[in-house]
Amino acid sequence: MAHAARLLGSEEDELAAEGAVALCAPRPRERISWRLIAGIALGVVALLCVAGMAVPRRCCGAPLLASPLPSVSEVKAAMVGLSVCATVVQTAFATHDRLSVKPCAPFVPANFHSEHTIDVTGATAQHRIEGFGGAFTESSALVFQSLPRHLRRRFIEAYFSEDEGIGYTLGRVHINSCDFSINSYSFDDVPEDFDLRYFDDAVAHDQRTMIPLIRAAQAVAPRKLKLLASPWSPPAWMKKGRRMDGSEPPPGLRDECRDVWARYLSRWLGAYERLGVPLWAITMQNEPENRAAWEACAFTPEQGATFVREHLGPILRKHHPQLKIFAFDHNKDHVVEWANASFSDAATSAFFDGIAFHWYSGDTFEHVATIRELWAGKLLLPSEATYEKYRWPPGTTLAHGSWSFGEGYAHDIIGDLNAGGLGWIDWNLLLDERGGPNHLGNDCDAAIMANVSAAELYLHPQYWYIGHFSKYVPPGSALLNATVRTRRRLPPPVGRPYGTCGDEDGLESASFLRPDMLVATVVLNCGSERLSYKLKSHGLALAMEIPPHAIQTVLHASDAGLGASANASEPVVAEQPPPSPPPSSPPAETRAEDKRSEDEPHAEDAPPQSAQ
Repeated sequence: MAHAARLLGSEEDELAAEGAVALCAPRPRERISWRLIAGIALGVVALLCVAGMAVPRRCCGAPLLASPLPSVSEVKAAMVGLSVCATVVQTAFATHDRLSVKPCAPFVPANFHSEHTIDVTGATAQHRIEGFGGAFTESSALVFQSLPRHLRRRFIEAYFSEDEGIGYTLGRVHINSCDFSINSYSFDDVPEDFDLRYFDDAVAHDQRTMIPLIRAAQAVAPRKLKLLASPWSPPAWMKKGRRMDGSEPPPGLRDECRDVWARYLSRWLGAYERLGVPLWAITMQNEPENRAAWEACAFTPEQGATFVREHLGPILRKHHPQLKIFAFDHNKDHVVEWANASFSDAATSAFFDGIAFHWYSGDTFEHVATIRELWAGKLLLPSEATYEKYRWPPGTTLAHGSWSFGEGYAHDIIGDLNAGGLGWIDWNLLLDERGGPNHLGNDCDAAIMANVSAAELYLHPQYWYIGHFSKYVPPGSALLNATVRTRRRLPPPVGRPYGTCGDEDGLESASFLRPDMLVATVVLNCGSERLSYKLKSHGLALAMEIPPHAIQTVLHASDAGLGASANASEPVVAEQPPPSPPPSSPPAETRAEDKRSEDEPHAEDAPPQSAQ
């Protein structure tokens, strides 16, 4: 997987690492050291790169194995002396930087001026971060099953391995079918079966699709995956319209079916648990305001609150007392209204642990922050984001995706987490070359896409940008209330589409105190100019630069670790010109971003991110 991971282990994987050699010129296996050949091949590639030569990317149609992600141990090795310097990890447009560890950035006295400043001095922990992840949809599972064995392993490790990938720890699972299923299905299609005598406790459909994918992820993830379950639609016979696709005006659920639907959800949860897939949380309904063409069931805020208070909440507290229940699970523009309906009444609020929300109405981070202020103690969960395929800018290709999509993800993650979000969940983990399969043609992009016929995987920019959070902000980290001073050229345009950022957003950042007491600060520049900034902590500072259209994760000691160095430095007497930043720029021939126009960048200017 280009720039992704050294995903080797099985015999098939070793052959895959050999790439062109195995595909183009097979030899008797008993006389060849595959590791030796792979090492020589990688050495040749490295020498060519050092020499600045163009490296052919394909042989017999197969992408070459490229450099791996830095492992956690490698990053920690680079952290020696973090009281005097910081480790910088960077992904940047028009360079080869993809979660690349840069030279150590030294701390210096903070008495220099910078137009952009991030200050973590004295910052206090705000709320716990639970992690980052994506959705185990039926579409993702079917594409996964269509891949050769070595690619399946690479895919799983790219997402869920802490060393070989980006360390996902959250996931989302749909209950019954959703739009990213090939057909509508449920686990009890017998009309009026109010006793659920025909409920399929084996959940046989999911055992053929999603559950094997989840188990593969569980086997690689370094810690227990926290899975969120969301229903799209009850069985057709429980709905007023007698169809799973679409919904009648709210409530889409028949009044007499509220209790049986709650019991159905509890049975589904129990079935998954018996199969070794325990759920961490559930939302009461996916997108309850959307009477979509695909599976849907509409509720008003009051109807949703009543359903949980009188039916779903009591049943789940009895049979699944450890399970968390989230309200809403729809767009941020109405999240405050749903929070008020779910949390204002004490009897109702007692069943809700928090509220989940999607990004499709735009930023509106202030709505999330409002809930944090009004309903302290309630969990705030960004539970879905994606780009529909129609959002691809002209010239976008399957192999490269759109660079702006990675930026948009990071922009939303920073905004949500600073407003109180406990993590962030992407939509489909994997889709095919068409952006599906999808039984309504609602095709989308994904962080990893597959060309099934060519047996290739492509890492889109979203993968790298999410990785700056998921790989370096582990569960148990806490958001810090750091202060950020940045220049903005213009206010964001009114009504700009979701997942959009640019020069007008200036320098964006979020800082976290990790369980190991290191500080991770993620810095985002969606703009077209290289920015200089000061990252300040306890009287010392880093003099930093971030390229245009780039993201960095800066890892350094917390105030406690910097205190001794700061106390030993000379007192601040006046602001001085900033010291030269550490070398973090690519060679001049790759710094095309310095001369780019302000037109939207496309990822095809960067090398393809693929695996075979």
